[in-house]
Amino acid sequence: MTASDPDRCWTRISVHCPPSAADAVSAALMKLAPNGVVVADGREEIVIMAYLSPTNELDFASAEAQVGDVLASIPGDLLPQPVHIEYQLVPERNWIAAFRAHCHPLREGRIVVKPTWEPWPSPSLEPREDDLLIEIDPGMAFGSGDHPTTRACLRALQELLRPGARVLDFGCGSGILTIAARLLGAGEVLAIDCDPMAIEVARENLALNQVAGIELAVRDTLRGLNGGWDLIVGNISAPVLCAAAPMADDLLRPGGMFICAGVPWEWREHLLQALRDTGFVDLRTERDGEWVSVIASRPEEVASP
Repeated sequence: MTASDPDRCWTRISVHCPPSAADAVSAALMKLAPNGVVVADGREEIVIMAYLSPTNELDFASAEAQVGDVLASIPGDLLPQPVHIEYQLVPERNWIAAFRAHCHPLREGRIVVKPTWEPWPSPSLEPREDDLLIEIDPGMAFGSGDHPTTRACLRALQELLRPGARVLDFGCGSGILTIAARLLGAGEVLAIDCDPMAIEVARENLALNQVAGIELAVRDTLRGLNGGWDLIVGNISAPVLCAAAPMADDLLRPGGMFICAGVPWEWREHLLQALRDTGFVDLRTERDGEWVSVIASRPEEVASP
């Protein structure tokens, strides 16, 4: 079967899970779907969708076996059994059309995020004089900016970032927050992600927006980086944020801020406690549906007597 085959289809796997298991399920399915996963928020559950290799056959036995193997590694207290999983063949042309139909220009304060295929000015979004436009090609594996956690980070950056600030984007994905930081006046930005594909997508989006001088690196930890950052923004899983709190404290200048997002509601106390135990102060939380963001401050140095 070739790429031009009109019957080319992908096997869509939809795993229904509680918000606390979303990151673990996403990571497990990424082993089967290197193009990435799509996360759909619901009120009480999250649906993680992954697409397996193209096929013309309505035979899900192999997919069921593969999915069962990768999900078996997730503890039962995190992903209760039985797991609700759906399988469907999706024509490639319909998949691409549906994905693009879902992505529209969006505004968060002064920031407007627009997919490359949408016109600007947009018939669905009135432009403003002070708009800062970010144009991205998210592909089907990375965010288009409309997730509540991304929006929370965009709000926080607009509130906290001062001209010339040094910003570290921890878990940069498609690069939206990296580009936003530079457009808002950051002097230095470092973008890191554990996924090499994310770094390449971010690099392409930086070039698309003519944003230069940004360092990108494949890293899964803050350990080993140089310090002195004014802002660290982490739109990443709650367990990773909890583990990263001491390293973020070491890397921030006195008075620097740690912006944490990607936190399911039931994880908020775990993160808040990790931040308190590390010594962060002035913890401020914001809830959007099932997601929570936290802004924490590193204490100012106490002057010697």
